[in-house]
Amino acid sequence: MPMAEVAYMNATDAGGVPKGKVRIRRFEPRDFSEAVALDSQAGGGHDPYLLTFFYENYPTTFLVAEKDGKVAGMVLGFRQTPMEGRVFWLAVRSGDWGRGIGGRLLKELLEIFRRLGVMEVILEVRAANKRAQSLYIDLGFEIYTTCNSYYPDGEAAIIMRRPL
Repeated sequence: MPMAEVAYMNATDAGGVPKGKVRIRRFEPRDFSEAVALDSQAGGGHDPYLLTFFYENYPTTFLVAEKDGKVAGMVLGFRQTPMEGRVFWLAVRSGDWGRGIGGRLLKELLEIFRRLGVMEVILEVRAANKRAQSLYIDLGFEIYTTCNSYYPDGEAAIIMRRPL
């Protein structure tokens, strides 16, 4: 799998890795605790077992963005049917918002889906999450429908889809 990278600065850390450089790669077990913390910070509230489930069952479509040796973002996706991919969860550390990390993660996931023969990708997003909706629209997703009271707290979800 090709690794996408976006450079932000030229300085290096103690290990010689360029600081501020983001590398998109597959999730690895060493990422677990940071991924759980990111999920919590992003309001996911998912059971940590879910990350293990995705790692074991969908390793090709569970990606992280690594910045300065730490997990700055992650996307969990899976092939829902032979022709349909699903973006289950996208999260970026709040300190890294607006730096293109979410877009890079999603673009890499869409490319993987394309290579797997997926024809369409769907996702749901909280109705109040305008930042995420804007990102998805910028990447070619369109609003398909709305589901009232979709989330446990009663908030509606906007269902979006994108052909590949």
